[in-house]
Amino acid sequence: MRDVSRRGFLAATSAAAVTMLGTPAARAAEVSWVSRLKVSDPAAVKVLQFTDVHFFSGIAKTPSLEKHRRRVTVEHLKQLLDAAKPDLFVMTGDLWCDNDGGRGAEYMAFAVEQLAGLGVPWAFTWGNHDQLDDFAAGHKSFAEARDSLYAGRESNGNYVVSLEGNSGERLAELFCLNSKTGGLDAEARDFTKSAAKTLDAAGPRPLRIGAFHIPVRQYQDVWDDGSARGIIGEDVCFEGEDRSSLPVLAEAGLTAVICGHDHVNDYSAVSGGVDLIYGRATGVGGYGGEVVRKGAKLYTLNPARKTYEWVSLLPDGTKWRPAADERKDVREKE
Repeated sequence: MRDVSRRGFLAATSAAAVTMLGTPAARAAEVSWVSRLKVSDPAAVKVLQFTDVHFFSGIAKTPSLEKHRRRVTVEHLKQLLDAAKPDLFVMTGDLWCDNDGGRGAEYMAFAVEQLAGLGVPWAFTWGNHDQLDDFAAGHKSFAEARDSLYAGRESNGNYVVSLEGNSGERLAELFCLNSKTGGLDAEARDFTKSAAKTLDAAGPRPLRIGAFHIPVRQYQDVWDDGSARGIIGEDVCFEGEDRSSLPVLAEAGLTAVICGHDHVNDYSAVSGGVDLIYGRATGVGGYGGEVVRKGAKLYTLNPARKTYEWVSLLPDGTKWRPAADERKDVREKE
């Protein structure tokens, strides 16, 4: 049994998940994609988002420089966790950079070791650069790591983290989705629909937030129409996503979604009833730190009111949130 004093317990078996959902035991296989976490303060649930850590970036000019960047990034993770003291952190993709020479498994092993050593419950969503020869082995590694909330082993990286009170009441749900290399696709959308339907059978919908790596196309729309507030340093790289995912997320009851992928964007706006929020890129091994400083994003949830607040955090303790009318465009001009 893992320590439950701070974070509760994980649904290590489908039967445990069935207890939470209140569904018949015959449906146990349907909820293998749920993990559970008891939180310390049901009125202020704290979720810290890291993204684009890039422990192995492929852009360092020498191995010694890349090793140095890894060391600095790990130190920054610890500093940010110490400052935020979250109930959990979610890593929204790009822990490493591709599978050059078949080294993806090696890169993943290093990344998992670092995350598991931080002493805080954690979730992970796949990024386009998190490439492997054997993704089944990848799902297994993340699912079995210490303090991991990863429950996507049987659902190709799509799963839900149920955040609960001391009595097991559902406070909030984090939909962790696999955007692969081309953005959210039919598999992720179908999972979202099915998961929402199953969870809805347990009672009223709690606060729901989605987490994935590649932004949906509407992130670009909200900047272009002037509704977004924050910083843009590059056009949104939505890959192949075609605007069909956001309506599905809204229908499933997601109030907000958080993503990464674009290292020098940190802004938010509502589209289709869903708050689109960029995480703050974290790893010093990734590009863009000279434009937008590396850090993390802290979300404080109030499940009873179904509300949340967020602030970007830097390793030195600096906090940032855009002013009501702040729109800063630092994209390179052609």
